[in-house]
Amino acid sequence: MPRTCWRWVVAVVAGCGAAGVANAADPPSTLPAIPPPDMRLGDVHGSAPPGVKDLTPPGFGDLIPPDELGHSHGGHGEVPGNIAPWAPDGPGFYTSVEALVLRPRREAFDFLVRNATPGLAVAGPVESLNYELRGGVRAELGYRIGHTGWDVFTQYTYFRSGAQGAVTAGPGQALFPTLTRPGLTDAALVARADARLEYNVYDLALGRRFRLDDNFTGRAFGGLRFASIHQGLTAVYDGLDARRAVVSAPSDFDGFGPVVGAEGVAAGWRGFHLYARASGGLLTGQARNPLSETNDAGRTPYVGTSYDLRKVVPVAGVGVGGGWQYRTFSLRVGYEITHYFDLTDQPRLADDLGRGAVVTRPAGLSLEGLFVQVGLQF
Repeated sequence: MPRTCWRWVVAVVAGCGAAGVANAADPPSTLPAIPPPDMRLGDVHGSAPPGVKDLTPPGFGDLIPPDELGHSHGGHGEVPGNIAPWAPDGPGFYTSVEALVLRPRREAFDFLVRNATPGLAVAGPVESLNYELRGGVRAELGYRIGHTGWDVFTQYTYFRSGAQGAVTAGPGQALFPTLTRPGLTDAALVARADARLEYNVYDLALGRRFRLDDNFTGRAFGGLRFASIHQGLTAVYDGLDARRAVVSAPSDFDGFGPVVGAEGVAAGWRGFHLYARASGGLLTGQARNPLSETNDAGRTPYVGTSYDLRKVVPVAGVGVGGGWQYRTFSLRVGYEITHYFDLTDQPRLADDLGRGAVVTRPAGLSLEGLFVQVGLQF
């Protein structure tokens, strides 16, 4: 090997040895001090270290699991994302529209007895009217108050229905009217009856939404209801004792009162949920129940009276169903029943000798059927 190459090798080895001896002779340097816990990982209360900004998006704070001390990082006191659509945090308007398909049912809706024997016996069914299945609408508009969970809303329900019935006596038969004054129009051969229902209900209430757990939310509410319910009933009889005899027995109720209720949602997979609601209240108002009867095509009056009173009407309602919600849009389908207890007090003359023998027939009103609700939150 050339002499110049050996010189380079000897120089490199000597330099490395000298560096090792120098490092071994130097005293060890002092290690840097470990910062206190509150500068390194935050204090024991879970606050972020200085200079570090919490970038957790709003609405997801409660989705981050707590640490070993049970402290949540980045939480904002909001509900989990799968519950947020039913218990939203923050102010804003919300609205819903429901298509109703209801069948009203009324008590004391009879107008004759179909008698099948020519003798004195009464043997036959009692014929009553039945309201038709019709459509209606319910609209709601509300506002969520701040971040409190409280909301105020107003609701309006509109519904109309009617009923018709006609009966003709067969050979050897007779029809016994149940609405006419006894002793005057006791039998007929033909009968026809018509009825109508006009239903308008207004609600104004204050509600409170709350979370039960990660899959259930609830809402309690209370307020005032104003109800305007009008029912008409007219029966026409002809043949035998009846000569175009007409009986009119409408019933009107207008009242208001407190109503309370609650609703709950069980959240499921991908926005699908189950839904239930119930409400009840007492309405005080004026009930008007006029009664008139004529014969001979209106030329001979038999009855012209009215039973008017101020009364308290209990009301109760319940509904169940399911639906789907995507962000601020919701769709629900369910079945509901609403009942007004003793809504009408129809007067009837019960004695052919005592002209003032008047009895009343209390009658409740029910509305039951399907609802399809479309809702939107802002």
